Parts: sequence; C-alpha cells; structure tokens
Amino acid sequence: MNKKNLHIFIIIFGIIFLNLSVFHVNLWFDETYSVAMATHSFKEIWNIGGHDVHPILYYFVLHLFYLLTHSSSILIYRLFSALCVSILGILGYTHIRKDFGEKTGLLFSFFVYFSGVSVTYANEIRMYALTMLVITILGIYAYRLSKKDKLVYWVVFGLSSLASIYLHYYGLMSAGIINLILLIYFIKNKNKSSCIKLLFLGVIQGILYLPWLTYFISQLNTMSENGFWINITFPKTLIQILGFTFSGKLSMYVGFVLSIAIYVYLIYLIKKHGFKENTPAIFAILVYVLVIVSALIMTKILGRDILYYRYLIVVTGLMFFAISYLLSKGGKITKVICALVLVIGIFNNFSLICENYSLNNMKHIKYVKENIKEGDVIVYPSIGTGSVFDIHFPNNKQYFCNLANWGVEEAYNAFGPQMQTYITTDFLEECQGRIWLITPVNSKFYENNFKGYNIISEKDFKTAYDDYSCKIRLIEKNM
Repeated sequence: MNKKNLHIFIIIFGIIFLNLSVFHVNLWFDETYSVAMATHSFKEIWNIGGHDVHPILYYFVLHLFYLLTHSSSILIYRLFSALCVSILGILGYTHIRKDFGEKTGLLFSFFVYFSGVSVTYANEIRMYALTMLVITILGIYAYRLSKKDKLVYWVVFGLSSLASIYLHYYGLMSAGIINLILLIYFIKNKNKSSCIKLLFLGVIQGILYLPWLTYFISQLNTMSENGFWINITFPKTLIQILGFTFSGKLSMYVGFVLSIAIYVYLIYLIKKHGFKENTPAIFAILVYVLVIVSALIMTKILGRDILYYRYLIVVTGLMFFAISYLLSKGGKITKVICALVLVIGIFNNFSLICENYSLNNMKHIKYVKENIKEGDVIVYPSIGTGSVFDIHFPNNKQYFCNLANWGVEEAYNAFGPQMQTYITTDFLEECQGRIWLITPVNSKFYENNFKGYNIISEKDFKTAYDDYSCKIRLIEKNM
C-alpha cells in the first residue's frame, strides 16, 4: 500500500476508532454547563458567560445546534466534538501533507486519531476539540502566509485568530503568540506590506474583542480576588503537562514515560538534522512552550494558579505537527513510537468504552424519573452531581444550596430558569410537598438542615462515568 492510500485508510479507520465511545448521553459537571448554556438565547449566553471563566463562542455554536434541532441533544453536541477532532486528522491529508510532505501528513493524522488526549476529548461536550482545530488551522495559515501573500490565506488566518480568542483564554494567548511570531518574521524579512496587513488585522480583532473586554477584565479580577480551583504542585503538574497527551484516561505516568522517550528522540533528530531544516517544527514547539510561559506569567500577575494541563489541549494540534514533522525524519524508532501510541490509544479507548457504556451510568436518573411527580422539588448541596439532574429534569423546580458561597450565582444562571442558587437554606420555606435531596454519600447535609422531615425513600448510586456516587433521598416535611 502506498503512502497516499495508507493515509486515507488511517483517516477512515481513525474516525471510526474515535467514534466508538461517543454514543452515550452521560454527563459530568463541565458538560452539563455546556448543555445548559446551549438552551439560552445568544444575549443570555453573552451575559451569563461573562460571569464564567471561559469566553462564549463555543456556547454560541451549541446554541445553533439547539435552534436547528429544536431540542437540547446531548448526543449531537458530543458528536460535534468528535467531528472537530475528525476534521483535525483530515487536515493531515489536505494541508500538512501538501505543505510538509506525505510522511509528515500521515504521521499527523495518526497522532490525532490515536493519541489518548484526542480519544478522550473527542468525547467531551466542551470547547477543547473545537479550539484545538481552530488553533491548528491558525498555525497552518500563519506558515502559509510566511511563504506566500494570498487573500484567502489572510481571510482564514484572520477568522481563525478571532475565533481562537473567543473560544478559550489559552486560545487568546495562542493566537497572540502566533500573531506576534508572524509579525517578527515579516519585520525580519523586511516585508512591509505583510506587516501592515497583519497590524491592520490585529486592530480589527482588537475592535471586535472590545465588547467582551469588560467581562474579560472582570473575570481576571474575580480569579485574582476569589481564587481559582487550579493548584500548581511539583512534580504533579509537570507529569500532567508531559503525560496527558498520550495517557488520556489511563495513568498520567504511562503518558509521561512515553512522552519523555519521544521528546528525547526529537531532540536527537533536531541535533542530527539541524535547526534550520526543522524550523517549522521548532516554531510549533515554541508556540506551545510560550503558552505555558504566558500562563506562568499570568499566574504571577494574578497571584493565582492558572496553568492547567487540560487547557493545553487547545495547542496540542501544533505539538502533534511538531512531533510528526520531526519523526518523519526518523527510522525504526519512529515505527516503535507509533506502535506504542497505538497500543496505549487502544487501551485508552477500551477504557472509555467500558466507562461510557456501563449499565450503572443512568440508573440514578432512571430511578428518579420513575418516581418523581409534578410539583416535586430537587435540592442538592453539590453542583457536581446536582447539575446532571438539572439537565434531565427541566420541568421540576431545583435549588443548589451553595453554603460555601463561592460567588457563582450569576454564572450558574446557566442552569436556570428551573434552578436557583442559594447561600442559605431559606429556600426551604418556599418548598411545599416532596423534596428529592441529592447529596454525596457521606454528606451530613440532610442531618444538619432538614429537622422535621421524614424520609420516604433512600438509595445510593455509583456511576462508572466520571466515577461519582450520590445518595438520593425522597423526603417530606412532617405535618
């Protein structure tokens, strides 16, 4: 089989491989937020999203699907993520192969489809798969503009750059770094015309970002004042950053060991063939590293940790390119690396299939659906488990009791109108009739806050998906 036919086979087989584990309707908290946001209008998404920690373009896209299907389809949203990763792999054939040769393009598609991070996040109803695709396109067209001044290249570059900054704040950093590197390249080569065009494009992007700037500054202040859930610890953070690309759902240490072996070999190849011959790969790595450096700088400025391995997914397409470009110059070791990636990818996907299609995943939802009545109220002190019920029971009034007072009331309006957030238990005065209380198994929330209530039924559940457990009590106030 020649390389072209092998490439096509990898794409077809890779897309099938990616989609083996995506046909399910399970959700974890971040996904419930995406699904909930999609049900709101564009204006509401803009206003609610301004109080979250991410920009809003991804939610706009999901809302378009919501409008087209006239419903909130978990499966369609999930398939969209798989589609983004599938298209990213196809770029190996349509773009990378043409610009950098057959072997680089083939390896790029291979790593996209079989690396643990791709298999895992093709499953996620989050903005990561789309952002990874868009930033990879941005990088490709930045390279093409460095070789040829062409209108269509400028259009794709400008649109993908704008999309990046509205998809994720790591996308904002990535786009800024790519634009800056391209500007420096034009200045170094005394390309005045392209410098002017790039600067003009930057002004246009700045103007189009101004409407969001107030929210951006507000979110930075919130992270600085109230803290953030991310914690940088050594060596855990380093292991996560190096390991997540290949490990996926498996142990980070598996990916860490493989990535160290790969990067050592890549350094050898760079030394062997020289920096000049490997310039495209080196610049791709430079963007990846500078995003990490930028996150560390922002950590210092804000006084809060914002470097998190999962956010680096958005620039992983560029890292896949760098690995592919360099390994294309390797020999038998390249084949060994591909074999190891494939084996880990298969085990990773098998793990996902077992987790995603486990029969216990929806038992808690089914149990409540079979017994809930019109007028019943749902209450939960943990948004992680409670948000899943928000999605599946939109016609029942719900209360999230945020006794820790995280300051998330505005952001959690995404779960409205059926859910309201309270920082006390005063809402119980409004509750008449039966209450479905959803708590962690070992929680004392019921004992501490529901004096004078009777337990009608009580049952524990544990899911394979996201590995969470909950206790469901049906309670009613003493008459």
